[in-house]
Amino acid sequence: MIKNNNKKLLISSSVKKTIRESALLAQSLDYGLEISRIPLYKTEGMTVQDTVDLLKEELDGFKNRITMHAMFSDVNISSADYELKAISQKRFIQSFEVGKAVGADTILFHTGYKGTKHNGSIYQFKKKFIEFWLDFISDFENSNITAVVENVFETTPDFCLDLYECISSDNFKLALDTGHVNLYAKGTKVTDWIRMYGSKLHHMHIHNNFGENDDHSNLVNGTLDFREIFDCLYEEGITPSMVMEMYSEEDILKSTDYLEYFPIEDI
Repeated sequence: MIKNNNKKLLISSSVKKTIRESALLAQSLDYGLEISRIPLYKTEGMTVQDTVDLLKEELDGFKNRITMHAMFSDVNISSADYELKAISQKRFIQSFEVGKAVGADTILFHTGYKGTKHNGSIYQFKKKFIEFWLDFISDFENSNITAVVENVFETTPDFCLDLYECISSDNFKLALDTGHVNLYAKGTKVTDWIRMYGSKLHHMHIHNNFGENDDHSNLVNGTLDFREIFDCLYEEGITPSMVMEMYSEEDILKSTDYLEYFPIEDI
């Protein structure tokens, strides 16, 4: 049986209509909570402090672990357009400020990489991304918060591994999204990514699909074999935090029942 101890297993705040409702569900299951879809950019005139105040009110009484999904919609911190790059970098910084204020110990970011096959564009994208993070990572180091980058459209682990090596900080780690591997990284398996990431793997989003749509379904409903995935983590001695990134209570409960069958302790 997988033991949680308020440390490794979380659910997404998107599972319910409000963060408050999601926090109550997480608390009832003794799971942590990953705050997603920060409301800052959705309401005109809303400030970082407004957002922090709202989240603290919604999280009042929640005692378990908190992580945060940084803002990602339309964000590209490596954009060739100066103004788009500036607002994207601002959103990353604001995400950090919100996460720090509400006590998140891990903040997850998308790379924004779209999978172009133009070598010059890939080089420039990576260069700008690394330049920003070489400065930005000090905020995490000074606050004892871990930043992680998540695969979305990346087709192999190589791009995120390169970022990890270049930024080279104990506070910069990797996140693995199982559903995104199944959908966008055809020809690779989640277990391939786990083995290549190794101890760099700090955080996971676990959900399933049939390789056609980003369904974010429960662990049983799809073509991913989570028995194989959990066995690989156990064999490799890797214990990342895991967010059940599903958007219905039914899927969370089905996945919780499924996890009861695994003889993996303290994962």
